[in-house]
Formats: sequence, C-alpha cells, structure tokens
Amino acid sequence: MDDNLFKNQYYQYLQESFDVIKIFEKYRKKLLLKVVFISLLFFSFALVLVYILSVMIIKSMYNPILFPVLLFMLYACLLKSITTVILTDRQYQIKYNEEIMPLILYPVANFKDWPKNKNTEAVIDSKLFKNFDTQEDSSCVFGYYKTSSITISDTRLTLPVKASGKPDIFKGTIIQIDIEKFIKNHIIFLSKNLSKNFKYPMFKINVEGIEEYLSAYAKNNSDMEFIAEKFFDLLKKIAKAYDAKSFAFSYKNNTVLIAMKQRKAKPFGYLFKSLVKLKNYDEFIEKLIVIYEIADYMNNN
Repeated sequence: MDDNLFKNQYYQYLQESFDVIKIFEKYRKKLLLKVVFISLLFFSFALVLVYILSVMIIKSMYNPILFPVLLFMLYACLLKSITTVILTDRQYQIKYNEEIMPLILYPVANFKDWPKNKNTEAVIDSKLFKNFDTQEDSSCVFGYYKTSSITISDTRLTLPVKASGKPDIFKGTIIQIDIEKFIKNHIIFLSKNLSKNFKYPMFKINVEGIEEYLSAYAKNNSDMEFIAEKFFDLLKKIAKAYDAKSFAFSYKNNTVLIAMKQRKAKPFGYLFKSLVKLKNYDEFIEKLIVIYEIADYMNNN
C-alpha cells in the first residue's frame, strides 16, 4: 500500500465531509472555552487560598477552625479544576464517538460501530491471555478491507478482585483480522515483557535482532513461510503506530489477533485536538494503513 497515496485520498475524503466536521469543531471550541474558564476560575481561587494560608503560617495566625476549612476549600478548588477537564473530555469523547468517529472510519474499510464483546471467542482462542472473568469493550468497530474483515476494540480483560491483587489482565487495543488464507497451525509472538506460559514449544526466529524483542511459539512446524523480515517490519510498524508498551500476536486457522497495551491512551478525538487540521489525522491514518498492510501481507504470504 502506498502510504502517501492513501493519506492524500483520506485528506480528500475529509475535505468532502468538512461541513459536518466544522459544526462539531464549533462544539469542541465552545466546550473547550467553558472548561478553560471553569478550571482557571477554580485554580485562581486556589491561589488566593494558598496566599491566605501562607500569610497565616508566616504570621503564626493559626486558627483551629478556619485553618482546616481553608485547607479543605483549597483541596476542593484544585480537585474541581482538574476533574472539570477530565469529566468534560469524557463527555466530549462519548459525543465524538457517536457523531464523528463513524464518519472518519468509513473510508476504505467502511468501518461501523459494532456490538461490544463480540470477539470474546477469538480472544480466548488466541491463548494470548490467562483465564479472564470479564471482557469490557469501551468501543468496538468492524469493517472490511478487500477480502478481510477487521475488528478493532478498546478492551479490558479482568479477573474478580478477590481472585487477584491485580484484577486487570489486559487493558488496551485488540485488532482481529480474519483473512482468506487458512493455516493448520497456531503461531504466537510475544514481547519480552509479557509472561510466557504456553504448552506450545518455542522456536527460533531466523531474523537478526528480533529475538531480543519477541518470543515465538508454535503448535507445529507447518505454514510458517510468512515469517520473514518484512513480516517483523510490519509488527514493528504497528507497535510504533499504537505506541505499544507490550505486544502479543496470534495466528490460528484464518484469524490474526493483535493485542497491545499502549503508553499513551489518548484517542484522536480528545478535547484539546482540532478536528479541522488535516495533519492532526496523520497518526490516526497511520494506524489504519499498517492494519491494511498486515492484512495484505498475511493473505499473500
């Protein structure tokens, strides 16, 4: 896939849809001004309280009733200043996911909202995770690219709190690609910072430098011709695009499943990012491009 060609086609599509995006951009700016005003107002109150408390401390004017009240007010003002940003951004993202996300996901794969937790069977079948009790998808989209179906979800897998001190088994992005090609094997790649507890034997990756980052497991020795330098270049590319701090890959039958925990979890549609600057979409576009490239590679190798 020609990255620049796809990017330019995507820019053209966005420009054709800018009437809707511009209306939503006005809503974003209005919400942003409101957030900034409220946050600065309460932060200013907090600074005044800090000044009053400082004067009381310097001049030894401690009052057993007033002093704790002022401290509580200071805490409340700072908390309000911070939570206003967080809660408003969350409110914005919900509306963004409903009105804008379907619009910008449409090109090429015709992505659409998909029922949440629909890929639980594929997640279990991948064997990338130890047994989990609950799957929670905060968002899930589904679409087609050429002959491949693609599901992308922001997923959290948990155990009951009583069963573990760390109930989160996984929290990040799961990408499922169902391709035409069918293999009689199950092949797994895991980044070195993930636990390895498989019945499958490990095998050596004959690509220089890769074993420093990934461990490889396979049920048997069949259908492994796709494992080449180009394949690992694509894995590196998708890990970089999603800023992955851990990476897991499963290929079983005709299903490719990639699970990544991310260092920065901010989505494209967050309150402080303009929707009308085309360059702001680059990171989002690159995430789509590499998924399509993996689909093409897996179907053709």
